[in-house]
Amino acid sequence: MIGLADDLFNLSPFLRLLLQVLAASLAWQAGVQIEFLGIPFIGLVSLPVWVSLPVTVLWLVGMTNAINWIDGLDGLAAGVSGIAAVIMLIVCLFMNQPAAALIVAALAGGALGFLRYNFNPAQIFMGDGGAYFMGFTLAGVGVIGLVKSVTTVAVLLPVLILAVPLFDMSAVILDRLREGQSPFIADKRHLHHRLLKAGLSHRLTVLFIYALTLWVGSLALAFSGIPSGLTYAIAATLLLSYTGWRVRKCARQQ
Repeated sequence: MIGLADDLFNLSPFLRLLLQVLAASLAWQAGVQIEFLGIPFIGLVSLPVWVSLPVTVLWLVGMTNAINWIDGLDGLAAGVSGIAAVIMLIVCLFMNQPAAALIVAALAGGALGFLRYNFNPAQIFMGDGGAYFMGFTLAGVGVIGLVKSVTTVAVLLPVLILAVPLFDMSAVILDRLREGQSPFIADKRHLHHRLLKAGLSHRLTVLFIYALTLWVGSLALAFSGIPSGLTYAIAATLLLSYTGWRVRKCARQQ
């Protein structure tokens, strides 16, 4: 079985992508479906089946790879996934989605327990299989636990909670395409690479991205109407401000 897993993750990027699309399509068939989209100045738009399928597949596959792509430093993917999972757990409980809350609670516990041994200097590593599982599960819970609620805010919550890996991946892909390169070719354009290049230490880079993830998650808590959500957002803003000050201070010393 271990040999089979190694063979699967040694596949070409294009074949990996095809298998991810297949897995996402099966999830859609099983009921993990994005049925609404929130469009600015218009509101919620119901999606026909022929649009729901590609949108759902794009979301699931995109987040699967987004978590895998940030797995470039010890503790980064596990910490970001754990923070996102805890935020999703709170929102799912508030929105009375116990099944989704149970899944994401298990994911949060696994990610944060793993982080104890994965934080710099790491003793164990997640690998592609673990990152794919984290990303796919977070994306799936975002659909079944949050997007099922027919409100514009609920539709946008998963995007906000997972904004850091999502926008990091999107920026890297656009940058590669703009230069005429394949989006599947690995390079050092990710946020954590840029922070390291600016002179930050490994740990400070990871902690800053944690703070950024916690900040966008706190905004999701505030927008969802959770009691004291605004207080959490203010506290996370102060934490991010302090961490950002430390980042600027370290960058200027280089």
